Amino acid sequence: MQAKQAVAKAPPVYRPQPTPHVAQRKILTHGPKAAIQAKAQALPRETSGRPPVAGPRPLATRGTAVRSGHTIQRQQSRTIQRQKADAQAYADTNGLGITANHITVMAYVTTTANPKNHRQGLLDAWNLNNARWAINTPPDLAATTASTNPYSYQNFQVYKDWTNTTSGVTFQTPFGTGNVSAFHNQGAPKLGSNKKDWDNADVGDKYIHYVAALRSGGLTDQQIATALLNENGAAFQSMEEKRAAAMIFSTVYLAEEWRKQGAAKVYRAMMRAIAAGTRTFDHFLDDYKFIPAAQSGREMVGRFYNVFNEDAAKASLSATEQVYYNCLSPAQTDDWSSDDELRKDDKKNLKSVNRLTAKKHTS
Repeated sequence: MQAKQAVAKAPPVYRPQPTPHVAQRKILTHGPKAAIQAKAQALPRETSGRPPVAGPRPLATRGTAVRSGHTIQRQQSRTIQRQKADAQAYADTNGLGITANHITVMAYVTTTANPKNHRQGLLDAWNLNNARWAINTPPDLAATTASTNPYSYQNFQVYKDWTNTTSGVTFQTPFGTGNVSAFHNQGAPKLGSNKKDWDNADVGDKYIHYVAALRSGGLTDQQIATALLNENGAAFQSMEEKRAAAMIFSTVYLAEEWRKQGAAKVYRAMMRAIAAGTRTFDHFLDDYKFIPAAQSGREMVGRFYNVFNEDAAKASLSATEQVYYNCLSPAQTDDWSSDDELRKDDKKNLKSVNRLTAKKHTS
């Protein structure tokens, strides 16, 4: 009896219970377990007058709204950074000695004492990405934009009227009073000129011949490129120079542009680089891919278009093509449209359409 009482009075043995694992308290927001958890949390609380809650707080919705605002800010930041980078690249390439931002670029562009070609080039570089902080074109530079260029594809009547039966066409360029002739041949315009119209000035029919004739008068490559860009025929003194200028000009704006829209835009960028002294016509003969083959030219335009359309990074271009890309004028999607896409009306329903569209944007 005493033994039993001694056992009864002994203190209880303490056995610690395992602490519940933290993972059991984790709130899930999706999946089957989340549904079970939501039911448990849906039980009404006796001490609250609020209706039962149907599940965990929808944190995802709140996070999405916050992220959307941040995304817009990041996009705007990337846009202005691209503007600064493009303008800074042009300024550094051409030795302008400025740190590119909206104020410094606007000041340089609007100062008429600065070289006109650099003002235009810097303006084009800043406005390249069509951002909300675009700088308006000063009145004295407005005449150099593509929209008012009578030889751009939107305005050049010979180009606009061209069909697969066109022949016997003659027209003049800003470079002299001699005629340039053209007819449709093998899927594209074929151009030529008769030396009788050019005081018997003898010029070959290839780009290398045009460059040699352009240099024959003693002008520097920078002076030649500037005259071609400004459509300044008075800069050339001899008929050889004028005839060569007319031929290279019309070949680009009619024949190459017909093969692939964007050919003239890239050509002008190359002329700006030459005018700035960073490239030469020797480089042009190697770099303008329409010279060796039309398909190579189309591929070059396709690479530029991919960067413009943000389907590829500018770093995907070669170092040389990046120099030219920095010299492009402000672009619109139509500037890169392929003629094979436009050849759907009766005037441009060419048999060559399938050949052209097959490798339209190859890169």
